[in-house]
Amino acid sequence: MKNIYKEIINIIRENFSNGIRNDFIDARKVLRIYQGREKCTNEKISCTVIADIIRTNGIENSGRFYFISPDDTAEIKRFFDKLLRKNSILYYSAVYEKHTDFFVQQNIFSPNVLRKILQTTSNHFCSVEFCATTSKTNLDYELERTFKIADNSLSLMDLQKKFPYVPPKKILSTLSNPKKYLKTVCGNYGSIAKIKFDFQEIIAAKQQIYEQIIAKGYAASDDFTLASNFALNSAFAEKDLQNLIFEQFFAADFARQGNLFVSKFSVKKKSSANSIRQLRVFISAQNELTLDKLFNAAQNFGITSRAALDLAYENMIRVEKDLFINDSLINFDVRAVDDALTAFVQEKIIPLRSVTSFVGFPALKGYSWNLFLLESFLRKYSQKYFYATSTVNSANVGAIYPKSMNLEDYLDVQSSVILQENIPLEKNAVENFLSTQGYRSRRLPKATERVIARAHTILAANAL
Repeated sequence: MKNIYKEIINIIRENFSNGIRNDFIDARKVLRIYQGREKCTNEKISCTVIADIIRTNGIENSGRFYFISPDDTAEIKRFFDKLLRKNSILYYSAVYEKHTDFFVQQNIFSPNVLRKILQTTSNHFCSVEFCATTSKTNLDYELERTFKIADNSLSLMDLQKKFPYVPPKKILSTLSNPKKYLKTVCGNYGSIAKIKFDFQEIIAAKQQIYEQIIAKGYAASDDFTLASNFALNSAFAEKDLQNLIFEQFFAADFARQGNLFVSKFSVKKKSSANSIRQLRVFISAQNELTLDKLFNAAQNFGITSRAALDLAYENMIRVEKDLFINDSLINFDVRAVDDALTAFVQEKIIPLRSVTSFVGFPALKGYSWNLFLLESFLRKYSQKYFYATSTVNSANVGAIYPKSMNLEDYLDVQSSVILQENIPLEKNAVENFLSTQGYRSRRLPKATERVIARAHTILAANAL
């Protein structure tokens, strides 16, 4: 019987290089070939036994069984041994894609079959997705090691050259860990472990937050400065650095509600720090997020729609009124966008709505420029300009101005723009200008009084 089994396997290898099913039809085909061989005429075997031989000796993939010869198996093993001398980690799918012709010659038509061969023959570590020299090797470890010895931030292209047999989506998935990696303003990636901190400034900022909470119950992001930390890490967006510093140094004592900081021990249950953290994790895990999905999630966590919108802006890019996307899905040519904005800003304060054409803006693969996308760019990536508004909104309300102006807050922005445009410092004129030009969504008499008062202060200071 042993010789019969061997003969059946040889018949399958010779005649079914594209795989065989263990059903009656294919088993009957094997039986006919077997019975047609003169030396086998006196040996009896049934289709049921042949089907069992197929099932127990072949490599199954999608309902078909493959019989790879010992010579082909040895050749595949030598091929992987050679690759592993130059590469620390090999994903089967990437190796197969790059060397399809070679594997087809060995009658391998699927990365899954390739994996099963290596798992049974290779002396290297072979997991479900990849093969490596040791069981301790994984992509997370390899990327950490690569960033540790790198002099600068690394692009996805840099990492693809370093790891040619790792699918790009696997690299991006590993880089999406906010506790280990941060995206730069140029679209590269940097290791959080290599970020430099000005601890004295952080301690001072923490004290300023405490003082503001004691004085008025909360602190705003304008109530303290992290300018030195931003300067030490100029490759990264200020918003991202602020989020990182909050998580590492402030989160134990404060809860954040949008741009406001409150004492962690005085937050109402409905908008607790834990709820904010859970919503932030939910947002970070999304590739695409509609407003309905965002607001429904916020409601489940007991968080206001306004706070949820603020969190979405921190962690994603708004490409349309109703849609946010993950940062990794879009790459900005920062310098080109800033250059295009220069034609509109011209060293002045302008409303976001005054950008009425995107003809001079660089193309974005898969997306079209609009005011929502521009606002997200200004919030996180621009090196020349700031976007400011009194509160997050879906009406394109807000201002754009050069970073060189060093304006303290949005009250300062409004006061400066009415002086810039020579608006009479009386309530109706100021309110009409700010609301119709898109600096505000509606008239706010008390806020207008503060704007006018600040304007008088600026005039007095300039007169000295």
